[in-house]
Amino acid sequence: MGRPARLVLGAVVVIGLLVGAPSPARAAPAEGPAELGAVKDRLDALAERRGAPAAVSAWWVDLATGSVVLALNTAPRDARSAGYVREAREVDASVRVVEGVAAPTPRAAPAPPADPPVYDLVGGDAIRVNGTRCSLAFTATAPSGDPRLITAGHCTNRGGDVSGANNGPIGPVRSSVFDRTGDWGVVDVGPGWRATSSVAAEGSTTRSITGTATAPVGATVCRSGSTTGWRCGKVTAVNVTANYAAGPVQGLVLTDACSEGGDSGGPFVSGSSALGLLSGGTGDCTTAGGTSLYQPIDEVLATERLTLSVAR
Repeated sequence: MGRPARLVLGAVVVIGLLVGAPSPARAAPAEGPAELGAVKDRLDALAERRGAPAAVSAWWVDLATGSVVLALNTAPRDARSAGYVREAREVDASVRVVEGVAAPTPRAAPAPPADPPVYDLVGGDAIRVNGTRCSLAFTATAPSGDPRLITAGHCTNRGGDVSGANNGPIGPVRSSVFDRTGDWGVVDVGPGWRATSSVAAEGSTTRSITGTATAPVGATVCRSGSTTGWRCGKVTAVNVTANYAAGPVQGLVLTDACSEGGDSGGPFVSGSSALGLLSGGTGDCTTAGGTSLYQPIDEVLATERLTLSVAR
């Protein structure tokens, strides 16, 4: 009977040794500012090596709790994020994961969107339609209040889009007349352009238009164009029918002011009054004897129901 008892006692001793055996454990967490700082440096190195995922907001030393905080936000967690958090926890026992900390963002104010440049529409400036260069006469306002550009109808008779002197788009041709009744075109003015009452005059000056007028035979008139600039002369005939190759155009005014190709559509003025827009002519500005014909502006405004842009 005594032998079995010794066996039982031995078993108890063995079991006790097994139960009391220490299990492997993580090292004690870091303590003190220097140790915690070293742990934080290791998290910095981990981020540089792996790249911290978006789910991680920040990490810092929390001396009050003797821990290094790894803060997480509510960004979607994926396998990479989970793996990163696991590696961070393995850095040191002092690493404490905290949920629900919003991700910081840089506080530099974004630059406000730049206002697009706005260019003035000035009578005599170049415009282009379907690859052809002409000149702007005047601007006006439609009954809707929308701005319009007026030029020669033989420049716009094929329709299309019109661009300015800087090749920027102005707008599409709205209407065009080039037949026995007259020679004018009207163009929509889109964003980036400002309708003005100005026409290009002598040198680099401009002249403000205050209204319209009719010039009799013998009156001094001046015109502006993108090829020959500012040129003046006298009215030699009114109610002229010009027999162009495309057909006759009635109601024009003949002057001895010279003009050349590209000046078409440019303004004719007397003082501060708008008279009309260049339709055609003969000769050039290098040889004496050149002439120009203009389409009276009042007919254009009445037919198209436009109000001329004038200085206030």
